[in-house]
Amino acid sequence: MIKGLTTVIVPAWNQTPVSTHLTMACLANITKYTDPYDYELILTEDEPKHNVRDEYKVLKIDEHITYNTYTPLSIKVNRAVERANGEFIAIIQNDCFVWEGWLPKCRYYLEKDMADAIVPDQIPRDRQYILDANNNTMDEGFDNGYRDACMMYLRKESFEKAGGYNEKILAVVEGDFYYRLMNAGQRLHTTNKVQVTHITLATHYQDMDEFERKMNNDSKVEDRHI
Repeated sequence: MIKGLTTVIVPAWNQTPVSTHLTMACLANITKYTDPYDYELILTEDEPKHNVRDEYKVLKIDEHITYNTYTPLSIKVNRAVERANGEFIAIIQNDCFVWEGWLPKCRYYLEKDMADAIVPDQIPRDRQYILDANNNTMDEGFDNGYRDACMMYLRKESFEKAGGYNEKILAVVEGDFYYRLMNAGQRLHTTNKVQVTHITLATHYQDMDEFERKMNNDSKVEDRHI
């Protein structure tokens, strides 16, 4: 483990040109708005039908894991965490876009021992909300975000204490994991000092039949938390 380093994990399921371009835009924003010495990046995807391209040769991808058959999100993330060198883990779904300052602000709360895991604000907001959030101090923004399922920043140790993602769950993976974290005694909080953009259900569930199939599976998992 490298102290202070963040391992960014981007899970993807690139079945269409649109989803693949979302993945490339996600990676481009991470590259544009993150100091390279602060992180390593693992891209993990399964049965891709379209290739992630880097025509400008700028994307920071330190490891690219590809599975040739369908592999649930939970397994892709768990295996990537096992390979992570960072003290901290940022799990960023490929339909999520980060902006300037996101990493040091997330890390602030963990380094100050205010949280073991932090979730940035990730739902649509009106302009006044954003202006007010920008004027908040870091401490004022603490616990003032809205928890969704596209991004989480946490200690690798906390991920391991919670037992990782439940690999039997296909759809509500992150929601279930929040409870696994808290049941393991890990402090999960939100912040509105980090704003991210989330295109909900745009990539992993590219049709509603697929989404319903996964939700039906999850309803039968006995050790789920939601």
